[in-house]
This record gives sequence, structure tokens and C-alpha cells, in this order.
Amino acid sequence: MSDARVAPELWQRIASDPFASRLGIKLEELRPGYSRVSLTLTPEMVNFHGITHGAVIFALVDAAFAAASNSHGQVAVALDMSISFTAATQPGQRLIAEAHEESLGRRTALYHMTVRDETGQLVASSHGTVYRKRERLVDT
Repeated sequence: MSDARVAPELWQRIASDPFASRLGIKLEELRPGYSRVSLTLTPEMVNFHGITHGAVIFALVDAAFAAASNSHGQVAVALDMSISFTAATQPGQRLIAEAHEESLGRRTALYHMTVRDETGQLVASSHGTVYRKRERLVDT
């Protein structure tokens, strides 16, 4: 584990994502190539089966993916993502998503994301690739 941290301006930029904030997703940890975000599920986040809608879990994964992939301060945008759902969840549960950088190149990077409930049970597993643009997110 690295002691490297991101600049406060970068943390704030990532933590203030409007869509993630609207869903109640909170940035808990951010290091170069790694992030952890969380979300407490609400009754409005279920589908007609009464379990969490897959789009909510995908959004949580995507928020972790975006945070980790932009944690170097270089603009990174998703090229692709895949997700596998492994367990159902319900309102009131707290979900934690982590993103780990697996490969960092000059123009692309690969990430693995997991979502677990508060007991540690795996809820979803995902992989994603980003394109790394030349522009910076914040002035450093």
C-alpha cells in the first residue's frame, strides 16, 4: 500500500461529482490508482422485484472507477466497462465499491472494481478501461 495522496483540489473535484452526489455516493478514500466509495441504499433504488436496481450498483461502480482513473490528475474517460452481479441487496444496506488500477499506460489504463455489502459479501465485480487524455483535471 502506498502513502501517496492526491492534491486536495483534485479530491474536492472528484468528491463533488453532481450525479454521484445526487445518488448519495460518498468518496471515502482516494490514492493514485485506487478509490473507495460508499452508498446507503434507499427505498427509491429498488426495481419491481423489490431488490436494488442494477443501474444503482453500476453507478456506484462507475463512481469508484472514475475516481481511481482520474486520481493521477490526468483526465480519464471510460472506453468500456463490464459488470457481473453476484448477490441481491435491499434498502438500508450500505454498499462499498473499490477500484484498483491493474495497468497504467500512457494513453489507456485498466481497472478492477468490486462492490461489497457491509458484511463483506461480494455484490458485483467489474472491469473497465479508460482513455487518458492529455489535459489535466486541476492545475498542479
